[in-house]
Amino acid sequence: MGKYFNFFAFIFFLASLIYSFYNIIKSFDFVKEIYFNTGIFALIFLNLSLFFSLFKFKSTKNYPKILGFFATFWSVIHFLNYFIFDRNAQISRLLNDILFHFLETTGFIAFVIICLMFLSSFNYFKKIHKIRKLGYLCLVIASYHYFLSPKIPMFWEWSALIIAMIYFILRYIKNLRFCFYQN
Repeated sequence: MGKYFNFFAFIFFLASLIYSFYNIIKSFDFVKEIYFNTGIFALIFLNLSLFFSLFKFKSTKNYPKILGFFATFWSVIHFLNYFIFDRNAQISRLLNDILFHFLETTGFIAFVIICLMFLSSFNYFKKIHKIRKLGYLCLVIASYHYFLSPKIPMFWEWSALIIAMIYFILRYIKNLRFCFYQN
């Protein structure tokens, strides 16, 4: 079953690439379309990764890792689009946005967490493996970043935030129960 899932996950990733490329080519504003597609697919793959991590089915133990790789890919493209096209690759403008604009702050925090989680999956960075426990917090922050992006949040923005909060609560209720039952 694992081989088939890896194949289907890769096909889904390729489909997301083709879909994004098609939308970008036919759009008028390339940068805006890249923002939207990369952000949405980063959020989708992060959601899927954490879903399989939350509900630890015996046959799905490797699913979060491959889906997390795809989420990291999309989030890196999302960040590079912002940094190169919006901020003209100027560190000073990037830091100004991160320090003074909440939308950019939430996006950057989620980006740093997901990149650290990605690095922790390699043997060389095993010492930071505990950063993976922040995955659900990363999802909440990334969903909040998506929630802040439009002027008026609509159904999809609210849905992403609510699903992230449900994952977060389900994950950490288990920890709270464990703490209370030990005492």
